[in-house]
Amino acid sequence: MTARFVGVVLAFDFVMPPWWGILLAIVLVVLGGIIATSYAGPNLAAVGVSPDDVLLVRPVGLVRLWALSKGHECPVTAITDVGVSERKTLVKGWRFPGTHLPGVMTAGTFRAHGDKDLWMVGRAKEVLVIELHDQPYRHLIVQVEDPHAAVEALRAAMNRER
Repeated sequence: MTARFVGVVLAFDFVMPPWWGILLAIVLVVLGGIIATSYAGPNLAAVGVSPDDVLLVRPVGLVRLWALSKGHECPVTAITDVGVSERKTLVKGWRFPGTHLPGVMTAGTFRAHGDKDLWMVGRAKEVLVIELHDQPYRHLIVQVEDPHAAVEALRAAMNRER
């Protein structure tokens, strides 16, 4: 009678996950980034007026990626009106290009009634709305920490220019 040794061979096979697994991982990373950006802080855009009376609106942080925009700059004389509005009452239109996750973030270019609007809004109830004329965008709708103070500062800059 002979004894036989049976060895155990462990093999580690790396199997590539199916295509849907990779797609699901990408979607989860993107959604997580959007949600994290919307909770990051009260400002999704920086709004200001330069010393030579140019309105500067720039996305903050990853909002630049989600909006697919570097922001907008124009002379203060191009501002028709500024105000504060509730986010839910504004019409978005068709998104192109940009990001829209209902209730979480709206960022990018939206087209409605032949006009283009630039949105950089997260979960805020009230947003700053800047109406422009003779510019690529008709409205700039942005989330800032204190939209009422931003309105007063922009109105002061508009009155100083005229």
